[in-house]
Amino acid sequence: NGSANAEYDFNVHNAEFRTVTGNDESTGKNSIRACINQTVTLTNGKELQLRLLEPILVGDLLIPANTLITGPCRIGGERMNVTVTSIQYAGNIVPVQLQVYGTDGQAGISVPGNDAVTAAKEVTSSLASSSGSSIMISDNAGSQLAADLGKGLIQGASQFVSKKMSTVRVTIKAGYQVLLLPKSNN
Repeated sequence: NGSANAEYDFNVHNAEFRTVTGNDESTGKNSIRACINQTVTLTNGKELQLRLLEPILVGDLLIPANTLITGPCRIGGERMNVTVTSIQYAGNIVPVQLQVYGTDGQAGISVPGNDAVTAAKEVTSSLASSSGSSIMISDNAGSQLAADLGKGLIQGASQFVSKKMSTVRVTIKAGYQVLLLPKSNN
């Protein structure tokens, strides 16, 4: 029915959420709605904080809507994957295996535009490798030394930029809605 007062039962073995309110009717859905708690810029391995938009029952513990949960992110291609492995509520640590899905039904959160970062990394990498390939012949030892120092400076700078560019950063806005599903072990 989609009402905000519905409660859901997280069942790892059956990989579904079931209503536990009054009449015990099945909702016919297998996900829990959540959203990004606050606007944040992330890199691989950083924690993403989500806020439950619906209450869930995990085992015997009712975890209400608006509870904050976190999971580490892994950025790859145009998707950022997040898996929640535990929920802390009312002094309890509850182990879970929840995979974050986008509202497009695909695993992970869509992070379009990562191709631009990849292209910039390739250009920088190319610059770093090509900057050491030129050979300069000079009859003046001073100008040769200056050229070598300049070449070293360019290589160092391009390697620094290359390292900085290889750290992919993704910004996710507060309120961005996602779906939580039990992680499949297939």
